[in-house]
Amino acid sequence: MNGDKATGIAYCMAHHLTMEDGKQKLMIAAIRYHDTFVKQNGKWLFAERKLLVDWIENR
Repeated sequence: MNGDKATGIAYCMAHHLTMEDGKQKLMIAAIRYHDTFVKQNGKWLFAERKLLVDWIENR
């Protein structure tokens, strides 16, 4: 993009630990963030973030 706009992709493995009926539950999700950035006053800021879930596993 030009000098004041950019895009990027971030990959993440999210782990969510909860308790249900006294038992631990673990949810793991493979996610991607498709980000758009804008430069304002010399600083890069998020302009938009799209979350995409590739898969979810429950243990």
